[in-house]
Amino acid sequence: MFHDSYDVIVIGGGHAGCEAALASSRIGCKTLMLNLNIDNTALMPCNPSIGGPAKGHLVREISALGGEQARAADYSTLMIRWLNTSKGAAVRALRAQCDPFLYSTYYRKLLTTQNNLDINQDEVIEILVDDENKITGVLTRHNAKYDAKALVLCGGVYLSGKVFIGEKSFASGPMGQNNSGFLAKSIENLGIKIGTMRTDTTPRLNINTIDLTNTTPQLSENEKLSFDLWNEGKIYKSDYACYFSRTTEKTYEILSKNIKRSPLVTGDVKANGPRYCPSIEDKFLRFPDHITHPIVFEPVSFNTNEVYVQNFSTSLPYDVQVEMVHSLPGCENAKIIKPGYGIEYVYLLPDQLKHNLENKNIHGFFCAGQVNGTSGYEEAAAQGLMAGINAAMYVKNFEPLILGRDEGYLGVLIDDLTTKSTDEPYRMLTGRCEHRLLLRWDNVDRRLSHHGRKIGLLDDSKWEFLENKFSREDEEINRLKNTKISPSDEIKTLCEEYEAEILSETMTFAEFLKHKGVKYNLVEKISPSDKNLTREEISYVETELRYVGYLERESKTAEKLKTLENSKIPDDFDYDSVKGLRAECLQKLKRFKPESLGHALRISGVTPVDVQLISVILARNERKRKDNN
Repeated sequence: MFHDSYDVIVIGGGHAGCEAALASSRIGCKTLMLNLNIDNTALMPCNPSIGGPAKGHLVREISALGGEQARAADYSTLMIRWLNTSKGAAVRALRAQCDPFLYSTYYRKLLTTQNNLDINQDEVIEILVDDENKITGVLTRHNAKYDAKALVLCGGVYLSGKVFIGEKSFASGPMGQNNSGFLAKSIENLGIKIGTMRTDTTPRLNINTIDLTNTTPQLSENEKLSFDLWNEGKIYKSDYACYFSRTTEKTYEILSKNIKRSPLVTGDVKANGPRYCPSIEDKFLRFPDHITHPIVFEPVSFNTNEVYVQNFSTSLPYDVQVEMVHSLPGCENAKIIKPGYGIEYVYLLPDQLKHNLENKNIHGFFCAGQVNGTSGYEEAAAQGLMAGINAAMYVKNFEPLILGRDEGYLGVLIDDLTTKSTDEPYRMLTGRCEHRLLLRWDNVDRRLSHHGRKIGLLDDSKWEFLENKFSREDEEINRLKNTKISPSDEIKTLCEEYEAEILSETMTFAEFLKHKGVKYNLVEKISPSDKNLTREEISYVETELRYVGYLERESKTAEKLKTLENSKIPDDFDYDSVKGLRAECLQKLKRFKPESLGHALRISGVTPVDVQLISVILARNERKRKDNN
């Protein structure tokens, strides 16, 4: 048997696994990534896109902390657009269509050249722990044993994955890859609670067989854009476009006739699928009065003819898929390159994790990505980065990096999973964030980059770049706070031209920015800055001044909640000793084992009165401890 030793082992080479392995090795831990198929590193088995509201925020936060998904997206972008531009600053974000082959290539090059990181194509069949429930290593299919102090599981949808295409089903990972049944069994043998989930993908078509004449094309934005904080971006003036269309009444008729053959109806698939990205069968069953639905033809690459059909995922039989495809506008002669399918897989209930993504019962066992019940490349990469960081912190005996709900979407994501768990694929949404005005696209560097700097993921040049950026923004804010504007005919004419509220009295430009219709471009026209600010810097300055009252109020609310977050609950706290707790509350507290009073308050079934009772016992225990010392 081959035998070797590492500090950290990462299982899986998807979006979570890539970020985890890179973070761990860059922090200084000898790291091994074990991947079922290295050729499919950072595979995009569903829509090859990155970003969007909330998801784009996550990508940006990964960049601020020193992760790589933003740069991978920039490297592979085919088309990029702003979303929610007509809405508030809190929900604006970028979304890009990416070439999956270039995206994968970017990660593979990084992984194979990274110091402290080895990559091996092998299947983990058993996780090893000692008598104290500490991770000691893994056994693999190639008869190898690898010792490790920490393990990061990033198994995606491969754990006991089973593909469904109508009446046909077979063991498989996504896109015809091997699944991992032995590992799922080993996890269950460790006493870890597991469940099953489902996701679906669409049939891929040959673009040369589609008539796109009657579709609505959408091109890239005509400005320099990027996800990465340190990438100046570029303008994408290519022939690439996405093409908007709709299903037809004929599609509806085919679904009506064949829905009984769907594994969702026959009962062959029992697991919950994604609520916010439903299959065409889900839409038919949940919204029977909707005859047609929007779809988008999204070319996958400049180097292939493959087209992804957004909003058309299905697990219906192949003959029905062919019939449905031919019912779409311009697809009468379309050819399917790859069929759509549903995949059912094992996940680990995330309420078994601490906020550092370590299992509560098995020391050194971290989990990230779809194995935690999430959906999406962005959610996976974000968790992978945090799990890789915290696995390294665990090995080095450093304090873990735990982000609050007021610090980032990443903090909300992990808190939601560990506090509330999930029985359906979790998707990050702006509506999940109670502090979203504090968690904007344009201030992510100020919120999180100091963490990346502290743990060693941001080098001197990147930090210097940010310091200069912060300086430019702060100087411009101070200039606008201390420069006044007075009414005049010229100002009135400009206000009318820019459709802004007419200035009626002398005030600072900072105050002027709060007026209806006044934007930075008008201020710049009246009083030019010598800073030559970028769009993102302008966005930050404008938002900080325009919404200053809301931001101050939101910050005060977040500070109050931090008091509860800082009131830690020991792992061995005896909830039975707290008189007055209701049976439901006691059951939930014992299950979730909250790490703080704030964490306890967010658990469904736990009331403020319950938290107050616990706080009394905590205070009493603390007094006893001090008296004994």
